[in-house]
Amino acid sequence: MIVPFVLAFILSMVHFFSEEYSPKIERFHSELLSFSAGLFITFIFLDLLPEFFAGIEFAGRIAFLALLLGFVIFHIGEKYIYQHITNKRELLSELQAVHALGFFIDHFTVGVALFLTLSVPSESFRILIFIPLLLHTLSSSLSLTHLDEVYSRKSIQSVLLTFSPLLGVAFAFLISPAEGTYYLLFSFVVGALLYVVIRDTIPKGRKGDPLFFMAGFLLSVILLAAAGTFL
Repeated sequence: MIVPFVLAFILSMVHFFSEEYSPKIERFHSELLSFSAGLFITFIFLDLLPEFFAGIEFAGRIAFLALLLGFVIFHIGEKYIYQHITNKRELLSELQAVHALGFFIDHFTVGVALFLTLSVPSESFRILIFIPLLLHTLSSSLSLTHLDEVYSRKSIQSVLLTFSPLLGVAFAFLISPAEGTYYLLFSFVVGALLYVVIRDTIPKGRKGDPLFFMAGFLLSVILLAAAGTFL
């Protein structure tokens, strides 16, 4: 059980030191985002969704509702915040809070997902999920480095943002869900991750690089096939 905590701590440190490395890799932001999206969406479809369907035996059909709620709550929460920014003058300061809150919820959920997907000792290949989660953290941290007020390392907000993956892992560990509860929580997290990857990770319109997306997709397929996940 120590592995999710170690990996979540690494994700936290990636965010903490993003000011140092962001100028060096920011020009590759689009490629990084596309590659991360290819990895992420493939892992969801080929590993997390099959696990979700297997869990219906223990959690029942209500797992479908938990999956949908994970997606819907993230969408409604984001829309509510954005639509209550009343004018352009308020946009700049409000947007900082929106992005900070969004980052915290996103990466808290990432921590929960990390714990849940690694909680089956016999399926050690699931450590592969760390790769897309790491790339996702790199990408979102690049965006947050532009929020100077929120990102000040001396602020409480910065501490919470930095350690949000670790807090997510700790939360999942402390509730120690029974099998039925585990699959309901797992379903909710998969729904939330689906929203994150579709809404925030996959580049929109003309943005992004299809070749890097395909590279992420193929790499994820190869790694999961080698682990015997779906073959």
